[in-house]
Amino acid sequence: MSVINCINTEFADKKIERCSERGTGCKLKLDTSYEHIIIKGEKICNDRKICDCIIFVNQNGAIIVGIVELKSKHIDASDIKEQLTNGSKIALEILKECTDTCDTSEFYPIVLAKGGGRTSEHAMIRNAKIRFGSKKHRIITKKCGDSFFEIVSQLK
Repeated sequence: MSVINCINTEFADKKIERCSERGTGCKLKLDTSYEHIIIKGEKICNDRKICDCIIFVNQNGAIIVGIVELKSKHIDASDIKEQLTNGSKIALEILKECTDTCDTSEFYPIVLAKGGGRTSEHAMIRNAKIRFGSKKHRIITKKCGDSFFEIVSQLK
């Protein structure tokens, strides 16, 4: 069974069709030509702050993990870091249930915002790092409506 199929089976009641947040108008575009699953953060973890979406993609045999926080206006760097950190931990737990090669997965912590917000908050977010397994990754900030694969391909 593929990693995506395993996640789909084990977490079927937590999945959603698209990474978007009602009321904010903010969404992440996702090319559906690759096998993928999107988990809603609040459906899988309701006892602490968590990111909006956890995305798992099988791109030519490589597992790509994206944790995504969507913001319309108010941006608080410490809240976002906490939400992404918790999302990272959950993503790792999910992967460990479905594969033993978590360390070879690509990982991208992403914040999409409509704009606005204080420049100092944006700088704090971009300078923050999120741990995934044994590695730390810088948070990626982009605009609402950007494509997951365009973001990822710019960083490879």
